[in-house]
Amino acid sequence: MNKKSRSSSWFYIYPINKKIFLLSKIIIGACILAYIIASAFSGWISEFIFVFLLIILILAWDMVLARMVSSPIHEISKAAQRMADLDFSQPCKLNTKDELQTLGDNLNTTATNLQYALAQRKELTDTLSHELKTPIGVIRAYAEGLKDAVPDKQIVYSQVIVEETEKMAGMINALLDLSSLEVGTTMMKIEKFDFVELVETVAGREYVDSPSGPFHLSYSLPDEPVFVEADQTRLQQVLHNFMGNAKKFVSKNGNIHIKVSILEGLMQFSIYNDGPYLTDDVWIKFHRDKSEINRNGSGLGLAISAQILSMHKAEYGMLNKENGAEFYFKLPITQ
Repeated sequence: MNKKSRSSSWFYIYPINKKIFLLSKIIIGACILAYIIASAFSGWISEFIFVFLLIILILAWDMVLARMVSSPIHEISKAAQRMADLDFSQPCKLNTKDELQTLGDNLNTTATNLQYALAQRKELTDTLSHELKTPIGVIRAYAEGLKDAVPDKQIVYSQVIVEETEKMAGMINALLDLSSLEVGTTMMKIEKFDFVELVETVAGREYVDSPSGPFHLSYSLPDEPVFVEADQTRLQQVLHNFMGNAKKFVSKNGNIHIKVSILEGLMQFSIYNDGPYLTDDVWIKFHRDKSEINRNGSGLGLAISAQILSMHKAEYGMLNKENGAEFYFKLPITQ
């Protein structure tokens, strides 16, 4: 806290302080008025009236404080206890228009976020259990088969076990990566680099060094460098996911087209492939289409890509075309 904010906090009067300050001045004025009224009488009657009025003022003070402070605090305490017991059925309802109402609203927000986090954890646990059930079952079946298998079969069974183990390891690593991105524990290393050069490098690895399946690759890239400021390693991960998906889902003898264009100070990357119609569910964790071609995927690549692009505040999306689908994202150009 700097000196200015520290000094201003000394002079700031919070709403609840204003209420108590005003109420205390009213009580003092009422005490003075009670004394004046009692002075109009003489003897024990004067003392009796003064004490009677004081008792009424004290009871009134207690009632007002209970309504202004004690009741809201009690309501907040009950709401906090319900939240501790994971009971989110009743929100904290206050209408005091002061710090206590703000505290209650913050408690409600915390309860909502906690409820969402618990739902996400349950969904993740259920999905992960389902996803790991198949490879674990395969590993168990082939491990049991190793007992009585002939040497040639033992080699085959061992290879299947290794492949299923690698599949599980890849899924878990991808899930941990996505989790670290979502909670913000992964720090981005922002640097300036030529995006066109990065696209050429990743495309070379995906389509030249490790080609798979018959398809026609074309591209449209600027002749000049296009510089952006971003996390180069993470964008390389996004490009690998986009290009890998295009290669996986392109129809036989279909087209894959990579394009980098400049639109009003923004760099737009897009990749199109002939293939099936897609829905917006492709960005959801563990999403897979119903085709056999995607049975070995983790279903996390596009979810990770979406999280990375969101951290860069980049516009991104998917568009269905006449014969296929196009994925794209945009980033500001750096001179």
